[in-house]
Amino acid sequence: MKVFVSVLGCPKNEADSSVVIADLKKKGHTIVDSPSQADVMVVNTCGFIEAAKEESINEIFELAMYGKRVVAHGCLVQRYFKDLRKGIPEVSAFLGVVEPAKVVEAVEKPFDYVANPNPIYEFSARYLDDKPFAYLKVGDGCNRKCAFCAIPSFKGPLKNRKIEDVVQEAKFLISNGKKELVLVSQDLTQYSDEDRTLVDLLKELDGIEGDFWIRLLYLYPDGVNDGLIEFVKNSKHVLHYFDIPIQHASEKILKMMNRNSDVESLKKKFKNIRETIEDAILRTTLMVGFPTESDEDFEELIQFVEEIRFDRLGAFVYSDEEGTMAYEINPKVPASVSQKRYDELMELQREISLERNNSHIGKTFKVMIEGVEKNMYYGRTYMDAPEIDGYVHFSSKRKLNVGEFVEVKITDCEFYDLEGEA
Repeated sequence: MKVFVSVLGCPKNEADSSVVIADLKKKGHTIVDSPSQADVMVVNTCGFIEAAKEESINEIFELAMYGKRVVAHGCLVQRYFKDLRKGIPEVSAFLGVVEPAKVVEAVEKPFDYVANPNPIYEFSARYLDDKPFAYLKVGDGCNRKCAFCAIPSFKGPLKNRKIEDVVQEAKFLISNGKKELVLVSQDLTQYSDEDRTLVDLLKELDGIEGDFWIRLLYLYPDGVNDGLIEFVKNSKHVLHYFDIPIQHASEKILKMMNRNSDVESLKKKFKNIRETIEDAILRTTLMVGFPTESDEDFEELIQFVEEIRFDRLGAFVYSDEEGTMAYEINPKVPASVSQKRYDELMELQREISLERNNSHIGKTFKVMIEGVEKNMYYGRTYMDAPEIDGYVHFSSKRKLNVGEFVEVKITDCEFYDLEGEA
């Protein structure tokens, strides 16, 4: 059969769908680039916040309009199976958060399956796209109880893969040309394999031969300890890039969010990282508009960002999700106020980002090439994660290839991107 695969949501979904595609090909099916070419269409959905849910539902409806079989699976289905089955009866199969083999079964013979979420599976094979990086899922689900987050309700508790299994997949990816492994989990710092921790996993991955990068995403603040920081400092492959979502910097709001961190401990954490690793890059994610957030709370957040001056920062507006603790908290912040705060926060970060980028002019960085456009190459330094951070756009006197590492001297910059010469 000819199968079209659509992937929505987070990098963990991308990793899962690459296994689905590999299993489909192994069974003799053909993967096509357009739904119009397909006999069956598969969509991996997201159910995190309202915007993601809308995107997933719209994609299901659009695929269903082709009048062919549709298999919808993943987080949205796990969370809203009954509503989806009733509201979109033309979908052939609805599957929750299941292992890739179940999705392949449903492609061949449609059935519905939504039981306890099972987001972890052993490595067999995965489809390799032409990107020089790959997301490597080491765990999924979550044990945290953040007031705004519905993920534990449909992903279940945190489950981690065995170290040997992760290492096997890493070796497969590196031997097939991947130059950057991006480790992802709902909470990477809570990785454990019996009595072995994230640092033990990183030691095994760091021992793999080759010229490649390892990037860590989703580090919960209280799990970023001295042992992890010291390991990153001395690692051969792990980049000096710390993605630590803190969500807010008002003591009141942090407590209402049910976050473990307090403002002073966060300040000490970031100071420690920068003092230990001189060229460390700090990235965070923040939320504005959490219920009861006052002008004073938001001002505390702004002051914190001005003081820490994150190298990279993402933000989003609070989404009121049924089933979460925050859903019951009132008063809600008006959407117009939340948007205004978001705009102010991101404008501040634009200024900080430009200041940071200006400090790189004249320096030379190792860049991994991702492509070429209008006679200019583009790629990323260790400072930028794929698909969320900026690029380096540069010229070269010799022909270069995607996935190649090259030294680039920075000559100019914009708010988020750098320019240079190989």
